[in-house]
Amino acid sequence: MIIQEGQLRGSFKGFKNRDTLFEFRGNAGIWRQKEYKYLYHYAYMPYAKVVQRNGGYYLEVEGMDDSVEVVKVR
Repeated sequence: MIIQEGQLRGSFKGFKNRDTLFEFRGNAGIWRQKEYKYLYHYAYMPYAKVVQRNGGYYLEVEGMDDSVEVVKVR
């Protein structure tokens, strides 16, 4: 199930650590990375979506083969 989708704001540099924030354009929401996973991928304002599966929320970013578990900040 898709919870949120759209463009991420600014420069996206992949998944890093549990302090990494992902902000959707238009003040549509901010999500924080929940698990440690480092995977570098640079993109400017990529399309992304947060999907609910297996009892958690996961951020999927266009151009990446992997996703990361996230929690909503606001």
